Amino acid sequence: MLNVAAYASGSSGNCYTVGNGEDTVMLDCGLPYHRVMQRVHFKLPSAIFITHEHQDHAKAARDFMKRGVDVYMSAGTADALGIDKQSEHRLHVIENLETAHVGKISVSAFNVQHDTAEPLGFLLEDKDDRVLYATDTYYLRYKFSGLTKILIEANHSYKILEENVAAGRLDKGLADRLIKSHFSLENLVDFFHANDLDSLKEVWLIHLSQDNADPAQFERVIEAATGKPVYVAGRS
Repeated sequence: MLNVAAYASGSSGNCYTVGNGEDTVMLDCGLPYHRVMQRVHFKLPSAIFITHEHQDHAKAARDFMKRGVDVYMSAGTADALGIDKQSEHRLHVIENLETAHVGKISVSAFNVQHDTAEPLGFLLEDKDDRVLYATDTYYLRYKFSGLTKILIEANHSYKILEENVAAGRLDKGLADRLIKSHFSLENLVDFFHANDLDSLKEVWLIHLSQDNADPAQFERVIEAATGKPVYVAGRS
């Protein structure tokens, strides 16, 4: 069984883990190394998978590699971070639709849509669970079957963006960028309607905007769309 944990979520930093009790895959490490380690009780992960080069997702990547942890990312992400793919032996370049194995956990990469060099999402599997991790993307081109757990971005809603722009709280240009680089609540509902949810056990909503999201509303909407328990990362 794969268990999900959220340690940081949002523009100030992102860090999650999926583990089976023996092996732990960390998904993004967008905090200073010592803060990540404090939150995971100083237990090094078996491996780390980085979605893209923005510091709220990749800040501690080099520090983990220095301490002997294998870190996976796309070639574009490595280049954007300035990591030498030839000399850094803890770096593993993973490509779209390629699968890596971390103990008994398989991790497959897939392309997502974001304003970065070569962003990825990940699908983690063992004999019991199939876990989707997707963040910092405005839509997903793939459909997935047999998902049991989903960690997925719910950054904003179009309605809240429009209200904030109209009230002068949000620049129109920034609102347009959010729409073209982050998952909206509306697109997320469409995603759930388009995918197989028969095996789904739980949903984690991640990377909510502080000013352009309503956590309680988003939780209610996605519970109604999926009929499953919904957890909002970052809420107590």
